Amino acid sequence: ELLRFLMRNPRRVLSKAQILDRVWSYDFGGQANVVELYISYLRRKIDAGRSPMIHTRRGAGYLIKPGE
Repeated sequence: ELLRFLMRNPRRVLSKAQILDRVWSYDFGGQANVVELYISYLRRKIDAGRSPMIHTRRGAGYLIKPGE
């Protein structure tokens, strides 16, 4: 669901709050670093051996840019 949300919003910076709301919903009771953890999982799978598609905007959130 996280990858789908990123892909439906290409080149748009999505905050952790937006991601938590959309992917895990408000009542998610997990740890605060769940977004970072799952972004890390996706990066290992998607960005392995190629230029990165998932980018971090420090203090703002995450975005995905299709491969060039």
